[in-house]
Order: sequence, then C-alpha cells, then structure tokens
Amino acid sequence: MRSIFLKDMAYRRARVILTAIGITVLVALILALGGIMNGMRIQSRQFVESTKANIWISAEGSGGAFIGFSLLIQEYMEPLRIAPELKPESAAPLIFAQARPVIHGKSSKAIVVGYQRGKFGGPKHVLEGRMFTGSKYDTYSPMSTAPLEVVIDERMPLEIGEQITIGGENLKVVGKAKSLMFVLDTPLIFMDVRIAQKVLLGDYPRVNMMIAKSADNLSPEEAAKKLAERSRVEVRTLKQTLDDITEVYVDEPMKAVTFLRVMLWLASGILVTMITYVTTLEKTQEIGVLKAIGASNGYVMALILKQVALTSAIGVTCGVILSYVFAAAAPIFVKIDSIESLIVAGISFLVCCGSGYFAARKAITVDPMVAFRGEI
Repeated sequence: MRSIFLKDMAYRRARVILTAIGITVLVALILALGGIMNGMRIQSRQFVESTKANIWISAEGSGGAFIGFSLLIQEYMEPLRIAPELKPESAAPLIFAQARPVIHGKSSKAIVVGYQRGKFGGPKHVLEGRMFTGSKYDTYSPMSTAPLEVVIDERMPLEIGEQITIGGENLKVVGKAKSLMFVLDTPLIFMDVRIAQKVLLGDYPRVNMMIAKSADNLSPEEAAKKLAERSRVEVRTLKQTLDDITEVYVDEPMKAVTFLRVMLWLASGILVTMITYVTTLEKTQEIGVLKAIGASNGYVMALILKQVALTSAIGVTCGVILSYVFAAAAPIFVKIDSIESLIVAGISFLVCCGSGYFAARKAITVDPMVAFRGEI
C-alpha cells in the first residue's frame, strides 16, 4: 500500500511527465526574469562604483547626474576645484552619454565616457594596448586638444588599431579596458573629455557632471548638503546616485516583469490544479474501491498529495537547473541568485501543492457505492 501512489503515477506517466514539464518551464521563466533584473541591477552599478567617487554633481534642477538633462557650464565647474567640502583637486569633469557608434559599417549602441586621464571617471590602466592620450591643458575649453583616440570595452568586436565612428569623427582604438557594461550589456567607450565634447557636443565646453571625493573631515552626506546650499548645482552622494540609477533604469521599466512573475506563479497553481483535477476524475472508481475496503479520507488525500508533491518537486528542481542553463546561454547578462532560487523554488512548490490540495478534496467526496455501481 505504501507504493500505490508510485504505481499509479507510473500507470499515468504521460500525464505526470507533462505536468512536470509545465512546472519546469514556468519555474525557469520566473527565475530567468528575476535573473535579468539582477543582471540589470549589477550592471547599472558597475561603472559608478568603479570611479571611486562619492560626490556626483549635476546641473541645478536636473534631478541627478543620470536621470535628467544636465549640462554644467564653466562658471560652475571651476569653483569646485577649490570647494572646501571636497578633497583638494579631486573634482573631475565627466561626460556620460548614450551614442550610436558605427562599427564595421554598422550602427550599434554604446555609452561614451569622457574624462580626464588620472582623474575620477575611467580606467587608470588597460588590459591590452595603451591608454588614450589626454588633452594638453587641464581645461575644458576648445583650445585644449587631444588625439582622436579611444579605449573600448574588452567585449566590443574591435581590435587595437581599428577605427570607430562617433558623431561623424573617426576615432582610433588604442586600448581595451576591463568589461564594465551598463544596463542590458551596453558597452562603455572611454575617451578624453575634450574628444567627447568634440564628437557629442560640437566642441561646446560643457560636461554632464562633475565627480569628486568628499573632504576627509566630512561625510559624503554632509559634503553634499553643504555644497548644494552654497552652489547652484545638484549634488548627490554615491548611494543617492546608485538609488537613482536603479529606480530609473531597472525598477521602473521592470514593473511589468515583476507583475509577470506573479502571473507565472498563478499559472503554475492553475496548471497543477487543472491536471490534478482531471486526473482525479479519471480514477474516482479506484478511489471509491479504496474507500470501500477501508481507506480513510485522510489516506486518500495523502495518496493524491504525495503524487502532487513528487511531481512538483521534480518540476521545480528541473526548473531551477534549466534557469542556470538559460543564464549561461543568454545573449545578455543574467544573474541567477542562489538564495532567490531557493525562495522561488519553495514558493513554487507550495503553490503547486496548495493547488493540488484543492483538487484532492474532490476525491474524498466519492461515494463507494456509486463507484461499485459504475456510475462515475
């Protein structure tokens, strides 16, 4: 009697396999969608954290360096070099803007990062080749020039010495930096701030933002507050900047995905309920016979729930494995979190078993006499 539920599953193996496959696909989709969101969160933070700056300054009223339109003029940039709230000589100009570079004759997506060599904003060294040549003077004016050279992300399909076209200008690739993709695998292209102004702003001597370190005697929060009070600029700490980016580039766009994950859980429950209910209707005569020979309602309920639990466990386990396979093969960065995998697996298992319970309640209402008469 202990293995009767296994024998029944073997007898209806096609139904069991289809149920497990359905659960597998749904769980894998739930985890894959979560992995895409995790990947976007990780990539949205990589560049900002890599700069080591903890103060981010943008134009007044922009709402933040990354979430609004910001162009700082020199009148506001120069005083930041000697601002007492900032570490001496730490303030650095930065251009961070989306671009459509032409690579091998085809338009592609990328982020242009213009900064001053030796300052905050970009890599200090490269993995291959050399760093770009910086501008001759430490200013942001058109008189300060630099060669048309760039350092690209190591994952971009370009080799040292090849050219990339941005804003109608041909720039030579001189080095490759460690991969620091932005959201959805958008590569970063590093160049001197003057070259970024040339290809993006038509030699207009402005930048998107300034980044810096807070003074040693002030916390980032204190420095940001004091600097914002006495200057006509928008000032954010590192934490505020990361929160802004996550909200704008990940949380807001992915609200629909979060809703879809909930719907997939609901679909998992409905799937198990329907299949278990149909299967139960097919074997009500067998259940009636079991009850006629002394099987209690609890025994019948346990029999069906064992089948549901085993099928759900197989489906959930396979779904978790499939999600990691998908993450490895996906064309974008997908990060499946192990703790989230356990949580999703546990919730999915409970949803499936709970749905099976409601279907199993139908089975215990079978009248043994009706089953014997063959009226079911």
